[in-house]
Amino acid sequence: MDAVQRTLLRTPFLPLPDANHSLYLAKVEVSQTQRGVVQSRNDQSDRPGMAAGLGGMSLTLPLGKEQLHGLIVTRLKVTVSLRRDSHVVWTGQATTVRPSGTRKGAPSVVATALSDALLTWFPRQLPGPLSVP
Repeated sequence: MDAVQRTLLRTPFLPLPDANHSLYLAKVEVSQTQRGVVQSRNDQSDRPGMAAGLGGMSLTLPLGKEQLHGLIVTRLKVTVSLRRDSHVVWTGQATTVRPSGTRKGAPSVVATALSDALLTWFPRQLPGPLSVP
């Protein structure tokens, strides 16, 4: 909700603190589903490994550890309707797939990415659901 509100503040519309005075209402729906797991390295995996010499042979060991993260599909749908009669004037949907437990998969990062991508179109109609990398 916070990410959608922050993004809407950058549009030409002014959200009012008391919803009873607004011309429009925005309904925000978020769903998340796990769709398997993905293997990724932790943040230190970009560093070179540690080399160990064993007689005439050397072995490089990675410093980072491989980890399994849930692959989370997050969908954001925003519907804007007129307060007086609930007539829908705009609707949009955006989806992303990110690994949980990572910086890119943090809830606040995902919410901001989806809100920004989706509400960039507002009030223009979308050609269809958006896919956000």
